Amino acid sequence: MKKIELEQFLDAKFLGNVKISPSQERFAFLASMADLDKNEYHHTLYLGEQGKTKKMRTFGKNSGYLFLDEERLLVDLQKVKKEEKALKEEAKKSFYYLDIKTNTLSVAFTLPFRANLEARISNDVVLLSSMMTTDEHVLLEGTDEQRKAFLKTEKKEALYEDIDELPYYFNGQGFTANKVKQLFLYHIKEARITRIFEKDFHVGTYTLSSDFNKIYYTGKHREKVKTFTSKIYQYDVLSGKHKVMYDSLDYNIVMLKEVSQKLVVAAKDMASFGMNENADFYRLKDGKLTLLSKFGEAIGNSVGTDMRLLGSEQSVVHEDALYFVATLDDYTEVYRLSLEGDLSPVYRMPGAIDALFVTSGELYIMGMKDQKLQEVYKLDLEKQKLLMVTRLNSNLLSKYYVAKPKRVLVRNEFHDVLGYVLLPKDYDKEKQYPAILDIHGGPKTVYGTIYYHEMQYWANMGYFVFFANPRGSDGLGDTFADIRGKYGTIDYEDLMDFTDKVLKKYPAIDQTNLFVTGGSYGGFMTNWIVGHTDIFKAAVTQRSISNWISFYGTSDIGYFFASDQTDGHPLLDMDKLYEQSPIKYAMNIKTPLRFIHSDKDLRCPIEQAQQLYAVLKTNNVDTDLIWFKEETHELSRSGKPQARIKRLNDITEWFEKYRS
Repeated sequence: MKKIELEQFLDAKFLGNVKISPSQERFAFLASMADLDKNEYHHTLYLGEQGKTKKMRTFGKNSGYLFLDEERLLVDLQKVKKEEKALKEEAKKSFYYLDIKTNTLSVAFTLPFRANLEARISNDVVLLSSMMTTDEHVLLEGTDEQRKAFLKTEKKEALYEDIDELPYYFNGQGFTANKVKQLFLYHIKEARITRIFEKDFHVGTYTLSSDFNKIYYTGKHREKVKTFTSKIYQYDVLSGKHKVMYDSLDYNIVMLKEVSQKLVVAAKDMASFGMNENADFYRLKDGKLTLLSKFGEAIGNSVGTDMRLLGSEQSVVHEDALYFVATLDDYTEVYRLSLEGDLSPVYRMPGAIDALFVTSGELYIMGMKDQKLQEVYKLDLEKQKLLMVTRLNSNLLSKYYVAKPKRVLVRNEFHDVLGYVLLPKDYDKEKQYPAILDIHGGPKTVYGTIYYHEMQYWANMGYFVFFANPRGSDGLGDTFADIRGKYGTIDYEDLMDFTDKVLKKYPAIDQTNLFVTGGSYGGFMTNWIVGHTDIFKAAVTQRSISNWISFYGTSDIGYFFASDQTDGHPLLDMDKLYEQSPIKYAMNIKTPLRFIHSDKDLRCPIEQAQQLYAVLKTNNVDTDLIWFKEETHELSRSGKPQARIKRLNDITEWFEKYRS
């Protein structure tokens, strides 16, 4: 078998952004590939019909589109750089029609403001969204002179931000101060824009009725400090009137879906387990939320990988029931929920489901099965089988060594910790090998048995790679995931117990050549581990947390996540936050530690790395800091191709430096 190389991910097609035609007889999706020279991703449209797919055309960097009718797509596209530049300067956005039969483009319209396609309402009306300030509405409501004056002022004010709210920026979006998410209707034939909300209203979760005449939504008027409960509203597309459907602020609304003209709501009150609490299902009737089915498990797919790019819907209405994806243990399942409250799993995926949709009256999924990369499958519930629809990635790894995860279970009195080991290429149990402990982020995510490029690369480099789901992880209910106020205690114990079990089970691991790395929460735990044990020869901490006290005020989610997770306030309970901060134990660190962090990471700001790095550097610990410019918290997953290559090379280089 051939050896997987570091740059192998450049050949993969990342599938996502599934869309369905109005009749549901056709579907479409994007296959994205990295362009190393241009250092960006290019998206190619595929059309699916009757269980078959065909390639349409490449849109370049653009990924926004939707079905306008059965024969046309509406595409967010700027065909040439000159057009793109001019539209950007004028704050406009152009769209094209794509004729499915001829695969040709024609000009559709240009909007006078920066908007994104959300959904089709009819052949002539589309739903748009935009993050904008109150003043920005002049772009679509003002005269040409007013537009020009606003753009001139906006250019001057680009040098600073006026902030009087929290949060004021968001990872991947930059500054969001004074901006709210707005929805609009665009009437194509009349070239008319209808603003749906008051200008300071921020829309949250929304769904369309089956006849597309109503929009059910959550949201609030702009707040000085954002809160997380919401009322539920209805907007009538035909009359333009709003109606309050649920008038209390006692639930965080996770999902809205209309099933047979009844509104199903997934919601949580966060009373027992805080922000990370799992949701239950309710029926909204006569202004009240009535429990439909208690679930208490993780809705959606939280199985991690570095081989995804674009997201898709993971719930769909089919045959008068709601079908949705949930994470159980370290895999995903499709569940069915009826209006009578009957809730049951209908298909267990040996891997991870990234999209769930209906076409031609049948269920389809997009996902990663076993150690295969993303493909589209038809789901036969009766036979409990997946029928492969695409083979866009099927040959990519067929001639390479792909290590199969070996299950390792650590049993405790009240809980078990599940993890896996990847054996090195050309494994010989009589030889000795170095090993890497890789720790996931979250912490409320999971590692599963699906393909993870960085781990497979290290296995091909001759390392054992081992990884686990300690307490704090997703998939095993609220109690298992709840480590509030316990960071660095029970989760650390689980990881160390798992490490001991792996070392005992695989004596071919050279215990003098152990390494550890992780990102986000995995970076926090890497920092924590090297402050509490010297068993690892070297470590790489990525997009990490080192100090909960400063994290509170600098992260985009800090003001609520830090208090929620540490169970304390940074001033009123400073000792509690400091106890759970790796920086408290920095003077214990002797392990060579490399920091990898991005300066546009607003989730775990780069100051978290800087603090700990400065302490170690002045304490003569072997350390360095790799500072990625213009990258975000998503560096390892959707960072620019050249940056992703450098990151993985820098981690590997650090381990190789100390490997003996």
